[in-house]
Amino acid sequence: MSAVLGIILTLSSCQVQARDAVATDETFLMDTIVTQTVYGPNSSIIIGEAVDLMKDIEKTYSSYLDSSIISEINANAGVSPVPVGEEERNVIKRCVEFSEQSDGLFDLTIAPLVKLWNITGDEPHIPTEEEIAAALPLIDYRNVIVNEEKSTVYLSHPDMELDFGATVKGYAVQKVLELYRQSDIAGGILSLGGNVAAFGKKPDGSAFRTGIRDPHGTAADYFAILEMSDQVIATSGAYERYFEQDGKIYHHILNPLTGYPCESDLLSVTVVSEDGLLCDYLSTMFYMLGKESVVSHLNENSYSLIALDEQGKIYISPRIMEHFTLLDSSPYVFADQTGRKD
Repeated sequence: MSAVLGIILTLSSCQVQARDAVATDETFLMDTIVTQTVYGPNSSIIIGEAVDLMKDIEKTYSSYLDSSIISEINANAGVSPVPVGEEERNVIKRCVEFSEQSDGLFDLTIAPLVKLWNITGDEPHIPTEEEIAAALPLIDYRNVIVNEEKSTVYLSHPDMELDFGATVKGYAVQKVLELYRQSDIAGGILSLGGNVAAFGKKPDGSAFRTGIRDPHGTAADYFAILEMSDQVIATSGAYERYFEQDGKIYHHILNPLTGYPCESDLLSVTVVSEDGLLCDYLSTMFYMLGKESVVSHLNENSYSLIALDEQGKIYISPRIMEHFTLLDSSPYVFADQTGRKD
């Protein structure tokens, strides 16, 4: 009997150790640092699978890789449709739908404008009015033809190009979240640029926590902490990538309707949802649309918002308030739209 009990205790101990096992990883993908912390059995294996998954996504959707399907579609603009897989077709179709919903304020054909400004490159460039006027006619999501029956994508205007810079990271963290869900891990968290995905809980039963960056600080400075589980968050702001010339700042969030960096009365927007692609799109959209649009969408069911305006006021969806902690060191205050008093 004692021998049997010993075996049971040993097995129980091994199960606890497997559940509590932790693996971490830091790598460089999609032009940013990617970190993972995963708990549970086979945590190192799952991390490796997640890295491989993100590499495949980058190889597929990067317009900077000549071998990607997006580069092939771009190279055949005005020439011929390009066969794509079902997954790629659905992602492209969804981004066309985002473009339609935003009346072109988000446009997946913004690549000519992105390349013209080159804000994230080594030599950013302030285009002339003539250069912008020449680029704008190339930006029109209505010229993206997705044929579901034949599973092809065609850009009907020569020199058009697709760009997934505003959505690919959100899509990537969503796919990693799905990988986490399908595995036997106890929990995991992934950070990819301004996008974070978390699944399950830590071994002690506590939720994962992620910091929301202070737009006036460094990448390591946060103004709040958000608890999350089985969710994705995406944060957008002009502070992420920009260059300065003659005392003026030019940031990377371009308005495809004007050709210039967008103007906003917000410092940052964070979107929380179970849909990573939606999060990435909405964080950019709400930053461009501004405070008034954020306030009118604080009670949506499919996503939640946290926005910080230029006056240092925080606007937050009531349903995630209990998971949000404003740090004592934060100089920001809640706006009255949240039900809190300044």
